[in-house]
Amino acid sequence: MDAIRSLWKSVEEGAEQDEQSELEREIAETVSRLQWRVEKSLRSSQPAFKERLLFDEAEEVRTPAVAVEEHLPEPRFPEAHARIYDKDLVDHALTHIPTADRFQTTHEFREHLISKIRCNSLETRRRTASYLIGRFFPGEVLHKDLAEFAAANEGKPALSDALFYLTCRMEPIVASVAEEVVFPAIPEGGVARTRILEHVKSKFPGSKSVSDISQAIIRTYERFGIGTATRTRLNVSSRESSLTAFGYMLHLEFPDPGMYSFERLFTGPMHKWLLWDQQWMTGQLYRLREAGLLSKVSEIDRLRQFTTKCTLADAVQRIVALAQESPQ
Repeated sequence: MDAIRSLWKSVEEGAEQDEQSELEREIAETVSRLQWRVEKSLRSSQPAFKERLLFDEAEEVRTPAVAVEEHLPEPRFPEAHARIYDKDLVDHALTHIPTADRFQTTHEFREHLISKIRCNSLETRRRTASYLIGRFFPGEVLHKDLAEFAAANEGKPALSDALFYLTCRMEPIVASVAEEVVFPAIPEGGVARTRILEHVKSKFPGSKSVSDISQAIIRTYERFGIGTATRTRLNVSSRESSLTAFGYMLHLEFPDPGMYSFERLFTGPMHKWLLWDQQWMTGQLYRLREAGLLSKVSEIDRLRQFTTKCTLADAVQRIVALAQESPQ
């Protein structure tokens, strides 16, 4: 950081006026690219895929671990461990996550889920409830931003987009298929089911569940409305969504107020997982600025940046208000 500050100061003091803005732009873009590469590397430095069943015994109700340092906040998205994704549970998520705002703790929410999930077996209801909480409220934290957003967008495509994003966050095999198989296939309008199956097989060699996993991933795309499926193919294309969905996902991706480059937005999950069109996202940045959620959107030459001014907790109140104003 000292080196960067020194370099920036040297440019301000020593460069000609015409060169100064160009050099400052190059420094800013280089730092943004490096920051994105570091974050991407950290996200990808996860243990190799290994086979774990959806309903492992280890996923039974457990007491949350106590942080060693109480003053250090737990990460919103703890390290996600690869496991067999053979039951998508999309319908359960769309039905029950919007009810989470009625409760104060994950224990209360879990008891509610156990009583409401439609399964004959009590043991299956318990395991399904724990799995839903583990995916959407990791670390046994009932995040109020998601609870409020889900309640405000119940039955709307915005909720489906948010839950798909969170599924990718907590299920590495879904994110892997999204980035490495589905996203590159946009120019062809989709991808063959066999290609998804081959990718899953490469991540879980020797597993007997690869067919179930690939089918569950395709159902996840279809039921959340990210793509459509035929007997042989998953069809996808660049998409648009709603301002409320964009605003919420933007603050999940960039939860701390600050300045960020368009490049980080265009090379991240909002484009590669949700398949949101880049030009559409640019337009939404300006709409969020008009709504008071962004303080600045700047497109000067090749220097394209936006500045957030709210934390996720503060932003969600305004985003919920936008959802109440919008029919979609």
